[in-house]
Amino acid sequence: MSTTQTEKNLVPHVEIFHNEEISAEIGVDKTAQDEQLHIESFTKKEERKLVLKQDLIILPLLALALFFGYLDRGNIGNARILGMQKDLELTAQQYYNIVMMFFLGYMVVELPAGLALRYFHPRWVFGIAVIIFGVSAASAAEAKHYATLMGLRVVIGLAEAFVNNAYIFISLWYKHSELALRTALIYSLTPVAGAFSGIISYGVGKNLEGSSGIRAWQWLFIIEGVITVGMGFVIMSLLPGLPETVSNKGHFPGFRNHRQRQLILARLRSSQNSAGAKFRSRQVIIALKDPKIYLGAAMIGCQGVGIGAFGVFLPTFISEFGFGPLETQLYSMIPYAFGLVGLLSCSWLADRLGRKAMVLLACLSTTITGFIILLSTTNKVALVAGACFVTTGAYPGLAIGVAWYLPCHGGYTKRATSVWMSQIFVQSYSIISTQTYRDPPRFILGHGVSLGLYGVGVVCVLVLYQICKRANAAKTRRAEEYEAQGIEDPLASKDIEELCDYHPKYIYAL
Repeated sequence: MSTTQTEKNLVPHVEIFHNEEISAEIGVDKTAQDEQLHIESFTKKEERKLVLKQDLIILPLLALALFFGYLDRGNIGNARILGMQKDLELTAQQYYNIVMMFFLGYMVVELPAGLALRYFHPRWVFGIAVIIFGVSAASAAEAKHYATLMGLRVVIGLAEAFVNNAYIFISLWYKHSELALRTALIYSLTPVAGAFSGIISYGVGKNLEGSSGIRAWQWLFIIEGVITVGMGFVIMSLLPGLPETVSNKGHFPGFRNHRQRQLILARLRSSQNSAGAKFRSRQVIIALKDPKIYLGAAMIGCQGVGIGAFGVFLPTFISEFGFGPLETQLYSMIPYAFGLVGLLSCSWLADRLGRKAMVLLACLSTTITGFIILLSTTNKVALVAGACFVTTGAYPGLAIGVAWYLPCHGGYTKRATSVWMSQIFVQSYSIISTQTYRDPPRFILGHGVSLGLYGVGVVCVLVLYQICKRANAAKTRRAEEYEAQGIEDPLASKDIEELCDYHPKYIYAL
């Protein structure tokens, strides 16, 4: 077997560097490398204790950051029902444009937002972002013009792009086999956000309309925005840093035990991550040449339609059943409740079975069934059931899709680029949807476009699964061939930051 030829087949378009060069670039001390313990050096009990501590400290803060993000992005739909569009004399097209601007702002800064975690403490990145979109949401109460709302929605999108990198953050703290459930847990409050906003809208509409000369929809923006700002300060105070920072400095409460700090670093490496990784422009090029990034991005993108655009228009959609404004707020909570149950149960199952692609296909099929129901009937009960099918599949589908997609890309910059690309697809699809959900009461065009995009998602999952499965098989054959010859694989000693997921020991989750 030709070593040179094998290396080219395994790592196409990846330039090879010396390990010493990589260590110097990412700031890994050689002595520290020698002292590192492998994951096998720790007991299962020690690891379970650490994971529980991570779950209790990290996940609630990230879940709340995402919760308030979805609360502030989606409340414009509730505000519309409470009279915002009429008071500001907005046309239907202007309202759709306002909704669209959020998605535009979101995708513009996703790549630098992902890289920001490597240059600024995560507590500042997430905390300040939450404060910014909270202030912007509250400021919408004072909006008097179409252009003002357009600008505020852009700012909310820009800030929420930083919070979206919670998924990258937990991929550094958790193993691949733990990732689907943890992704679901931090995402679990997003369907609650829709229901919670419905409750607040109902209460505001019933009790605060005209109070202090302020309309109900203005109170909605003020209340949700102020609460969000408060949460931003909490995150700035309590969120830990990156795993290697916490491990090396040992200054964060709860992670000061020396052996636990060693375990944090061992888990980081067992999850095919590198400590201290910085921006590497070469990895951006590698990512853009990788077909997996486009397949995964398209797969994630279709789910963004079910969560994003469908969620924003759900109150309008429910109101077309003939319910009044207050009843609409209550009925819009039902699909979110189903979404939460589906999110937690399906994500747990994906980790339990170790078969993310299979469970993901089931979620996509559930959402497709929901859109077919919405397109096929005018019965109110059936339409609510169809909406429940959509959310039951869409919420876990997005969480499992992200948990599968991120580990498909090794190397921090390549992974950040994959998130950026996925958000281009998510927000582009969502922008399309804002212009297609415009023909009440059936919304035939909107549901039809969403159905078609989910069909594309199914194809992407099947193709991505085959690519990853064949790549794993090729790496296994390579290892067996070197072992049969009694020699070491020359690429095995390279760093993940050097070869990305083309590293011979980097195994894709299926």
